[in-house]
Amino acid sequence: MKGIMLGLYNDFQCIAEKCTSTCCTGWKIVVDNEAFSHFENIKDAALKNDILSNIREIDGGKKFVNKSDGKCSMLDSDGLCRIQKNAGEEMLCNTCRKFPRLISKHNGLLWVSMAASCPVVADYIVNSRLKWYMIGNTGNISPIDVRDIPFITDEIKEYKGLLKKYISSSSTERDYINTYKLSVNLADSVLDIVVESKEVRYLEGSFDYFETEKSALQIIAQFSCFDNIVKEKYSSVLVTYLEYRIFTRYITMPQEDKLCRTSQVFGEMALIYFIALSRYYTLETEHKKTDWEIIINWVYRLCVHSLKPSGNLHKLFLDIFNQTNLQTLHK
Repeated sequence: MKGIMLGLYNDFQCIAEKCTSTCCTGWKIVVDNEAFSHFENIKDAALKNDILSNIREIDGGKKFVNKSDGKCSMLDSDGLCRIQKNAGEEMLCNTCRKFPRLISKHNGLLWVSMAASCPVVADYIVNSRLKWYMIGNTGNISPIDVRDIPFITDEIKEYKGLLKKYISSSSTERDYINTYKLSVNLADSVLDIVVESKEVRYLEGSFDYFETEKSALQIIAQFSCFDNIVKEKYSSVLVTYLEYRIFTRYITMPQEDKLCRTSQVFGEMALIYFIALSRYYTLETEHKKTDWEIIINWVYRLCVHSLKPSGNLHKLFLDIFNQTNLQTLHK
């Protein structure tokens, strides 16, 4: 079957115990019926009892319970899964075996991407130029340009143009004040959602900047300084994230209308920008100030993986999008 594939898919390698943001933390892992049947038939009695004792009926389906720190009950202190260590990857449930791969069939094509909730994918977005491939009917793959991706090509082109226009433009003092007001309101709303979330914990320094009063001169100076840093060092990251997220959002929600998809993607980008600014001015070490991989990983987890928080955030982004145009949203 023909399809479109994100380049990282073929080269992906899990970093296992070296992972700084393990996929085994932060959400309840669904146990599909096939996996549960395999667990019931494991010959190692101790391992079988260990696995089955940590599965519960939750919301009408079987799921692994989490520890008090949010980690899956099957995750050991060495950062490795007891099931995979003792029974092999083929014994994992469907959710764990597939992650972070995203695969969908739509409009006669197979769509293949990767979830940025995996640090390897977040690092790819920040430090690499995205590659895209066409999958042929025989399984052969050939490189293509992003402009060759059907159905969403015009959408990607349009919004990349708007983003590049922002990157090349100069902001006024009023622009920075308006952006500060928007960021404070966004920070307050997102903080409320994070507090209510049982799956995502607060990211260090992500909104600390917006919790203290600042003079207009201070706001203008600091926003102007950070804006220049972003334009000089991270503009390509924003462009890459836009391209990646429109494609990936389409995979997971192909029937979503253009307004909803666009508001979600630009909302996430605004959130990434404001968190990066806050961490830049509130964290002490230079490494943490500019570590966009961590920010993208956290934002994706919050906006995509957490069911109730993601729904609330989508409504928030849509409200903001309806009240402002794209240029205002990012200035």
